[in-house]
Amino acid sequence: MSIFKKFTALFVSAACLASLVSCGGKENSSSSEKAEEISVAEGEFVTNPDEPELGEYTVSSSGIKLYYSPDEYSPQLMATLEKYFTTFANEDYETYTQCLYPDYITEMNKFLEKDYGYDLSQSFSNQCSSLKEKAGGDFKITRIKAEVPEEDCSQKYLETLGETFDTDFYSAVKEDCDAIHDMMFYIMAEAAGEELLLISEFEIVFAEKDGNFYTFG
Repeated sequence: MSIFKKFTALFVSAACLASLVSCGGKENSSSSEKAEEISVAEGEFVTNPDEPELGEYTVSSSGIKLYYSPDEYSPQLMATLEKYFTTFANEDYETYTQCLYPDYITEMNKFLEKDYGYDLSQSFSNQCSSLKEKAGGDFKITRIKAEVPEEDCSQKYLETLGETFDTDFYSAVKEDCDAIHDMMFYIMAEAAGEELLLISEFEIVFAEKDGNFYTFG
């Protein structure tokens, strides 16, 4: 089964708050070559005729293919998701924290220091190492697909964080923000010249405030 078929097959079901999964595989070279021939203007959505099952995508300013519906998620939210995951590939902690809900940073630092003896920067470093290991070395993000999960687990997730922080975290976020968004997404990356499925069926929550988006983790 090609990596694209594996990628698409995972779109059928959504696992609420699933764990990171590495499903490495090789891309069909002829499909890749034809995909590169498609010219996409800024903000334009197209479908690769060799990969119609993946749906429409647009290409970000950094060259990453973003598969999503603007009727479901805004370009600003997708840009935040892209920015967030690029920080892991670049090991950029400062930009990573810009993507996080500020109170999450405060509460998570307290929790990590108390229970593990290190802070969020070390946690971030651990996540970078984990993703690098899954990719088999240095990697760069090539594609991101976002879709609406079958069940919105945002409240459950934030309440679980609240239990960890010993606060009513969900109520605080809900009161402080304009909206809360739940998303299922998939990440493809390139490592050692091969494209692989780095993350699949992972659910992420964003808080929207004053036109900006922040995540938790």
